[in-house]
Amino acid sequence: MNTIKVTKVAQFTGHQGAIYTLCEGLNANEFYSGGNDGLVVCWNTHAPDSGKLLVKVNRPVYSLCLDENKKLLYCGTAAGNLHVIDLNQGVELKNYEAHQNGIFDIKLTNQFLITSGGDGVVLVWDIATFQIIHQLNHSDKSARALYYDANNNWLAVGYSDYKIRIFNTHDFKLEHTINAHENSVFTLAYYAPTQELLSGGRDVMLKSWQVSNDYQPDVNIPAHTLHINHIALNHSGNLFATASMDKTIKLWKSENMQLLKVIDKARNDGHLSSVNKILWLSPTSFISAADDRVAMMWQIESSEN
Repeated sequence: MNTIKVTKVAQFTGHQGAIYTLCEGLNANEFYSGGNDGLVVCWNTHAPDSGKLLVKVNRPVYSLCLDENKKLLYCGTAAGNLHVIDLNQGVELKNYEAHQNGIFDIKLTNQFLITSGGDGVVLVWDIATFQIIHQLNHSDKSARALYYDANNNWLAVGYSDYKIRIFNTHDFKLEHTINAHENSVFTLAYYAPTQELLSGGRDVMLKSWQVSNDYQPDVNIPAHTLHINHIALNHSGNLFATASMDKTIKLWKSENMQLLKVIDKARNDGHLSSVNKILWLSPTSFISAADDRVAMMWQIESSEN
C-alpha cells in the first residue's frame, strides 16, 4: 500500500453539540459549520480560536450550501426547515417549511436549488423566484444524499430504501434505479475520469457504479467497520476521503480506489467519535467534523499517487 503523510494542523472548538455539516466559505481561508446545537459558525483557518457565530436556528443543522454569487447560505435543519442566511449582514432572510422531516442534503445549480428530506421527497426550487417547480416522490424512506452532474444533466439521489435513483435534469423524470446497498445510502460522489458514481452508507460498503455502462456495479469494498457518513473527492480528483461512524477517516486513490491512509485518534490525534463530514480546502488539505464537537484541519505533506 502506498502511504501518504498527513498532519493535523488546526483544531476548531466551540460547538456545544455534534457537528453534522461543513461548507466552503466566501473566502479561501474560511468555512462554515453546523451542528446539533443549532449554531451556524464561520471559521478562519488562520485563526482557529476565533469562530464567528452567524445565526442560531431552533433545531439541529443537518446541511449547508453556499450561494457564492448571491452571498447567501442555505441551511437545512432536523425539522425540515430551509433557512436562507444573508452572509453580508449575518442575518436570516427567510425560513421555509420545506420538508416534513430533516433536510439531509442541499445542492445548488445555475437554475435550481435541490433539497432532499427525511420525508423521502426531493424538492427542486427555482432560485430566481424561490418557488418549488418539481417535487420528486419516489420513496417513503429518507432521501439522504444528492449528487448533481452539471456537464451531463443528471441527478443521483441516495435513499434509505437502499436504492440510488437517477433523474435527468431537463424535466426531472426518473431514468434509472440502482439496487445499491444492503441498508441506507448516506453519501454519493463522482469520479469523472472513469465516469464512476461512488456510494457509501450504513452497510459499511464503498461501492462504485459505471455511469457510462448503465450504472453497472464495479468496485465493492468493505471500507469501514461502521457506517460511511461521507465521501468527498479533493479539488484535483486524484484523492478522496471517507468519513465513518467508526471514528476514522480514510484516504483513497481515486483511479483505482486503493487505500492510502487511515487517520484515527491513536495514530494521528484524530476524532473521538463518529466523523460526519469532510470538506476539502485544496488538493492537499481538508477539514473533518465529528460528533465530538470538534472540526480538524489536515494537511497532506507528501504523497505517492
